[in-house]
Amino acid sequence: MTATTSRPILGIALEPFGWHPAAFAEVGADPLEATSAEHWVGLARSAEVTAADLVTFEDSFTLTARDRLSGRFDATLLAARLAPSVPRIGLVPTITTTHTEPFHASKAVATLDYVSGGRAGVLAATTGAADDAALVGRKGPQTPASRAEEAREYIEVLRDLWDSWEDDAIIKDRATGRFIDRDRLHYIDFRGEYFSVKGPSITPRPPQGSPPVIVRVTGAQTEALAARADVAIVPAAVDESLVETVSRLRAAGVARVLVDVTVHLADSERTARRRIEKLDRREPADDDTLVFAGTGESLARAVAGWQALGFDGARLRPGVNAVDLPRLRSAVTPLLHGSPRTGSLREILGLAPAVNRFVAVKGA
Repeated sequence: MTATTSRPILGIALEPFGWHPAAFAEVGADPLEATSAEHWVGLARSAEVTAADLVTFEDSFTLTARDRLSGRFDATLLAARLAPSVPRIGLVPTITTTHTEPFHASKAVATLDYVSGGRAGVLAATTGAADDAALVGRKGPQTPASRAEEAREYIEVLRDLWDSWEDDAIIKDRATGRFIDRDRLHYIDFRGEYFSVKGPSITPRPPQGSPPVIVRVTGAQTEALAARADVAIVPAAVDESLVETVSRLRAAGVARVLVDVTVHLADSERTARRRIEKLDRREPADDDTLVFAGTGESLARAVAGWQALGFDGARLRPGVNAVDLPRLRSAVTPLLHGSPRTGSLREILGLAPAVNRFVAVKGA
């Protein structure tokens, strides 16, 4: 499947004040604002009116430079809190597959899918940090290869647990006093190197059946893992590198591929770069992708250029929310073709309906 030349898929990565670690200082924000629901509702609504198709929420066991002054919410719980306030966009929390259990994650994401009316997704991530391992205390740091294999099992268990209830398992039969038809619930009986899960889930099958799984590509191991996902996110790089990566991901069967880019917008590239320099003097950013500095018009051209290379769109990481989110709305959104997509997140992303594997086996 190749990228289209229609309206690009746009994601926005929401952080408390922006992707730059000095973003709060740029606008004189009170770090305590990030602990209020109103602050996050405002960010999500800003992303929605910016015509984003989805928003992602970061998560980690230990604090990063961007959140050490404000703390960090559990990403899935945060997304569930925001769901009633933003009726259109997809909500994609980060779930760290290292040190956590897929059974608990599966029911949390299924609940988010119900709360949002079918707009939940999962950004699967791993961690090799020694501090994270010490915080949990269950095992030591792992190699990238073992983390990726564990994440592969994790994703498989998530999908199996979502399928462990058939869509019509709840029958509410007053005559017999049965709430569910137990013949439509299934043990997944998963046994792998890292997990052994019997199931079934304790949460009914999500409205989407299988919420989309997203993986960010950071190396060979995560690229192989992305082949098991619905969407891959690739850090921005020179065109030649991007073409090679997207070609491999398409050949592996990845349905949607997005470019990941941190954006700083202004009336000119020179002004945007001065903003970055000012932020870096307070605290240098350690970006793991190319940083875009320029106007809304040039960003729209860049996204169109990535589409021409074979990508479906981009995930934008606003450098400073208070500055860059309004500019995305005023200078980028008007340049996009057509109206924002609606429906479930699978429909927004143009993914095929999820087939329940247990039903498929029964019907074979």
